[in-house]
Amino acid sequence: MKPLFKGLDTETQLLVALGSAVASGCIPCLENITGIARDEGIEEKKLKAAAIIGQFIKDQPTNNMKTTADQLLGTHLQSTPMQTSCPVESTETQYTKELEGSTYREPCGCA
Repeated sequence: MKPLFKGLDTETQLLVALGSAVASGCIPCLENITGIARDEGIEEKKLKAAAIIGQFIKDQPTNNMKTTADQLLGTHLQSTPMQTSCPVESTETQYTKELEGSTYREPCGCA
C-alpha cells in the first residue's frame, strides 16, 4: 500500500489509524485498519501496542474525572470495579411500566 500522506511511512500511518480507531471506539474502523495492517505485514506486537496506546488515551479523561469526583464529592469511583452493564438495567429497583394490566421492564436503550 502506498502511503496516503507524505512525511509518514505506511506502517506508521496504519499504526496511528489503529490507535485512533480504538480511542474513538469505532469498531468498523478498527476491523478495517487491522485487516489492512496485517495484509501489509505489520508485526502483531506493534498492532497490540497501538491498540493499548489508543485505549490509554481514551481512558485518560474518564480517569481524570473519577479522580476529581472522588476529591470533590468523596465518592470512590477510582476504586469501584468497572461496570459492564447498564446501571439502569442491573439495579435491584426495576424500572417498569404498566401495559394492559401486565408489568414489563422497559429497556433504557443505552445498549
